Amino acid sequence: MTKSSPPPSSLNRPLNGNLELTLSVPWSRVHAAYESTVEEAVADAELPGFRKGKAPRNLVEPKLDHSQTLGHALSHLIPKEYAAAVKEHSLKPLLNPQIKIVSGKEGEDWVFSAITCEAPAVTLPKKLVPLDKLIPVCKILIPDLLVEEEANHRLNALVENLTQLGTSVTQYLSTKKLTPPELKAQLASQARADLTAEFIILEVQKTQKLADRTKTLEFLKNLL
Repeated sequence: MTKSSPPPSSLNRPLNGNLELTLSVPWSRVHAAYESTVEEAVADAELPGFRKGKAPRNLVEPKLDHSQTLGHALSHLIPKEYAAAVKEHSLKPLLNPQIKIVSGKEGEDWVFSAITCEAPAVTLPKKLVPLDKLIPVCKILIPDLLVEEEANHRLNALVENLTQLGTSVTQYLSTKKLTPPELKAQLASQARADLTAEFIILEVQKTQKLADRTKTLEFLKNLL
């Protein structure tokens, strides 16, 4: 009995709101991508005694960095495999995926994990109330990946601002009496709260058919 091949991709939806795709790529496609990359390198190679692109492969390939060549091949292959998986599962990712190699041996199918997320679903109460009262009664799960992305963005902005002010992160942490993990947790908490509010505002705007964010905030402000 022949061993069945794994499915091209599978989707897991963990409780943290992320999307976890597992991509199974046949060795034949990995090998073809590698061969194509080697051929490109041969076409661009310049070796003594040969015109550009005319050096034989058996002289060019040994001079290539195998890991670098494979990495270049995968950088072309994986986006195609990921796009096919997104289409297969009818996903609408908000962020570029975090991709890792799960397993990769010569002659065997390669397996990759791709973590991304979609816009969270928002369930509004039957009766709308002002935003500060609306947030606690809405059902919404902000994906951890989206929180991490936003928190990192805020951290980078903070570091840039501190640099412009001539202050180091260490000095800032000392002034605020925070440790690096505490700062990161604080930024993540703020990011989650702000993202929650923004997605609720978007949902209200959509359901109430309001023109823009400003009109939506005005609408919420005037509710009793």
